[in-house]
Amino acid sequence: MTPGKQKRPQATEEDQDETTSSEPKFKVPRKSPKKEKEVDNNEDILHKIQETRARLKEKEETVRKLRLVKMYRTKWEMQGLDTVTDQWLQACQEALVDLREKIREIRARETGEEELTLQLLMDNLGIDTKLLKLDEAEDCFTT
Repeated sequence: MTPGKQKRPQATEEDQDETTSSEPKFKVPRKSPKKEKEVDNNEDILHKIQETRARLKEKEETVRKLRLVKMYRTKWEMQGLDTVTDQWLQACQEALVDLREKIREIRARETGEEELTLQLLMDNLGIDTKLLKLDEAEDCFTT
């Protein structure tokens, strides 16, 4: 034997029993680059899922608002508003003509005067003549 080299002692039965004993051996966990990448990848995926859910909530809110707008537009159609406005204008004009006739009858019985123009009646009532489309020269409505 050379002095620089030592002979390894041979394993005895006791040594072999120790290695095959039922006591658990602990392994030191090693961080592998693959696992770090997987963790980063999982975090990225979770972050993307959260962003997607937030965008989904925003889109659902937008859809809800658009449905409300659609409902209000169909409920209160603007085309129907023109029809109702024309009906209102015609009813007001007829009411003023009827009122003028009744006032003329009362004045004719009491004072003998029958002169009352629609413009004078509307001025006394504080109604804008342009609003009800009164032709002042003809003393009649233009519709």
